[in-house]
Amino acid sequence: MMHRIIDLLGNKKTIAAVFLLSVMVLGSVFWSLKQEVTSQTLERLSDQLSLALNNQLDKERETALRLALIMGKNTALVAAVENDDEDLGFKILSEVMESIKTHTNAFIRSQVITSDYIIFTRSWDRSYAGMPLEYFRPDLLYFQNHHNPRSAIEVGRKLGVKATVPIYHKNNMLGFVEVLSFFEPTEEYFNRLGINLYVLMDKRFYEMAVFMQENPSIGKKYILANSKYTQNDIKLLNEIDYHMLINSHTVFHEGKYFFYEPMKNGVGEIIGAFVFSLTEKQISNYSHSEQEDISFLIPLSRDQLYDTMAKESLGNAVFQTMYDKELLYMKDVVAPEDRELYLQEAHERLNTYSKEELIGIMLNYKVSKKVQGEIR
Repeated sequence: MMHRIIDLLGNKKTIAAVFLLSVMVLGSVFWSLKQEVTSQTLERLSDQLSLALNNQLDKERETALRLALIMGKNTALVAAVENDDEDLGFKILSEVMESIKTHTNAFIRSQVITSDYIIFTRSWDRSYAGMPLEYFRPDLLYFQNHHNPRSAIEVGRKLGVKATVPIYHKNNMLGFVEVLSFFEPTEEYFNRLGINLYVLMDKRFYEMAVFMQENPSIGKKYILANSKYTQNDIKLLNEIDYHMLINSHTVFHEGKYFFYEPMKNGVGEIIGAFVFSLTEKQISNYSHSEQEDISFLIPLSRDQLYDTMAKESLGNAVFQTMYDKELLYMKDVVAPEDRELYLQEAHERLNTYSKEELIGIMLNYKVSKKVQGEIR
């Protein structure tokens, strides 16, 4: 009898051990699967946040460049620069920007810089007229060997998008018209969606960016460029392992996921970082969504997603320069008095293209506007 009890107890222990081992194995499998799904979700979300960011930055660059191109064709402003009439230059520039603000509720900053890199006038402030910029704006040296406008993220006395258009009179370069944007539209876009976007400038530009020297330092590497932030934002940003974030593009800290996107200037040099912050709940909602694109989290249309992807894939393969592309985009916004000058400029630029290139421009322009399909 005693032997049978011992055997029974032994069998129960064996069964319990096998059951426990099975539970551990299954738990390990389920944990591994969960980690894999989480990793895939974060990777997909990181890619799509990057896509949404680039879409917004494209809008900032293109809007700034279009305005700068229009101002560069303003004959009265060009005459003011030629005659060194700062008062008239300020009057023209400030009135145009004020008109834009009145009718669109958008505050636009514009300035004119002389050919020897001195501030001629600014639309929002007259106190810096006559100030030399050569030390603060090495990106302007680009125009010593190039004549086409450009719009890019650059470090000056402050980090931001700078659309720069050379202005000429009788083939003599008088200076530059610039429209400046400091990421406010992009920040506000993501903030409305409950996503924090932090704009970080590399600290090696500290001496140059004099208007940012009072901004908070973030770790050993960055300076915060956001105009609005909280002390909790600074605390969290200072606790992030940026070496890990740059290498993996995603880190988890204090209940939030942080995503990294490098910030590049007009020549492709990394000059800072964009960092997104999302809560666990946002990530969970995204991972359980039946949709597989960012439109679940961000109301970005599929047409906009496609347009951004098309721009990235086409690059400069169709247009010789961004200036040529913007010439076509601005055809519907040129003032009547500048129409003849605009058509002359467009005709001269398009004459440099072969017949095959012009056909390619027309085809790609139509495709980018009309293509439909599913984006994943």
